[in-house]
Amino acid sequence: MKKTLLLFTYLLLVVSTETYAQRMFSPYSARKLVIITAASDSSATDNFCICKIISFSSDNNVQRTDAIFAASSTERPVSRKQLLRNIDYELQQARVFFDDYKVTKQFASPVDCNTLYKSLMEKQEVINRSTFLLSSYAYR
Repeated sequence: MKKTLLLFTYLLLVVSTETYAQRMFSPYSARKLVIITAASDSSATDNFCICKIISFSSDNNVQRTDAIFAASSTERPVSRKQLLRNIDYELQQARVFFDDYKVTKQFASPVDCNTLYKSLMEKQEVINRSTFLLSSYAYR
């Protein structure tokens, strides 16, 4: 039974593509949002922030890790799907300056982006530069 299970697992991995296997086993899949819970003293119940940490690289060996934040607030509510679209649009704009990029991690939290940024810096996420998209960005 164990050999059959091992053989089945092996065949599954051989047949699946490298990206599928990476998504299946990677704890920080590019498609998985890591939810960071709000602090107990947080009064911002309607706020929501999404962050993508991206590693950019170019042909002349320039590499940089950036973070793009997008938020929804009580004044300007934006759907989470729209926030992700805004980040992807900003990411495509950055492709003008870099040849390649890789989304390393995604984070989301029911707090404002400044609080999420501070939380990520406390966890020592490597970020060289950050872009904060306003909620009005969705209404361009």
